[in-house]
Amino acid sequence: MAEKVCRKCMRLINGDTCEICESSDLAEEWTGLVVVIDPLKSEIAKRMNIDLADKYALKVR
Repeated sequence: MAEKVCRKCMRLINGDTCEICESSDLAEEWTGLVVVIDPLKSEIAKRMNIDLADKYALKVR
C-alpha cells in the first residue's frame, strides 16, 4: 500500500506528517478503508469519532 496512515486519527495520508493532527507517527501496514463523505449524517463517522470528510483506515498494525 502506497499510502500511510496516521496512528492518531487513522486518516490516510501521502506525506510524512498528518495535516489535521500534525502527528508524524505513521503506519504503512493497515487494513480496511472507510470513506466518509458527510460526517454529520454518518453513523460510522460518529462511532469512529470522525468529524472531517476523508479516507480512514479501520485497523492499523
